[in-house]
Amino acid sequence: MSDPQYTRRVIETHTLQSAHLGEDRTLKIYLPPGYTEHPEARYPVVYCHDGLEFFTHGRIATICNKLILEGKLNPLFIVGIEVHKQTRNDDYGPDGARHDAYTAFVAKECVPFVEGRYRVSDDPYHRFMAGISLGAAASLSLHLRYPELFRRLLLFSGAFYDTSRELVRRESFLNDLTAYMVVGRQETGVDTTAGPYDFYQANQTMRDLLRARSADVTYKESDGTHIWGFWQKEIPDALEFLQRTLA
Repeated sequence: MSDPQYTRRVIETHTLQSAHLGEDRTLKIYLPPGYTEHPEARYPVVYCHDGLEFFTHGRIATICNKLILEGKLNPLFIVGIEVHKQTRNDDYGPDGARHDAYTAFVAKECVPFVEGRYRVSDDPYHRFMAGISLGAAASLSLHLRYPELFRRLLLFSGAFYDTSRELVRRESFLNDLTAYMVVGRQETGVDTTAGPYDFYQANQTMRDLLRARSADVTYKESDGTHIWGFWQKEIPDALEFLQRTLA
């Protein structure tokens, strides 16, 4: 992937002052090839929690650029939302002290900012959200809170603790949700701040809960552990899944 045609990408950076969080957050935004040459076009968009890491560790912009230039993926935007690591659990966890503020920031500040500045689609079926681990739990929570905004999720090794499961159990129907889930078979005893956790079983449980409520779930498991090296390898399949949902 070192070919210059793939690594020559347009990425813009913005600092967004959040009234809900009371702090600044950086947004890193990938613009698809041909964006400036097609002023009439509107594009799908993927919002990513742990967003800067999706660009650096996950290499999502380079992978996306390559797939677009090879004709395997239609052009789309990627928005990386900066994480503040010291408050990550409180921001992303559905029972976190700042979760209300964080989800309001994404829905009421981040999305309007991006849609007001770029020609991205405001169709909820063309607006995607991606997260790894606790970021996947945040993505699911955002769908439950703002289903009119987010109906397409990419969930990598979701940290679906009791609170996330209980939120889903309260729902009768989730037939407006389409989710792509992937987890590593070796994620059975991952060290977390709360002790070892079985992500593999947790994702199987969440898959079943979502399907029981009529969500459209594509589930994949592969050999891998709870690290960016695993998630980076899974990003191409996840992006190609988006292509199929848009076809």
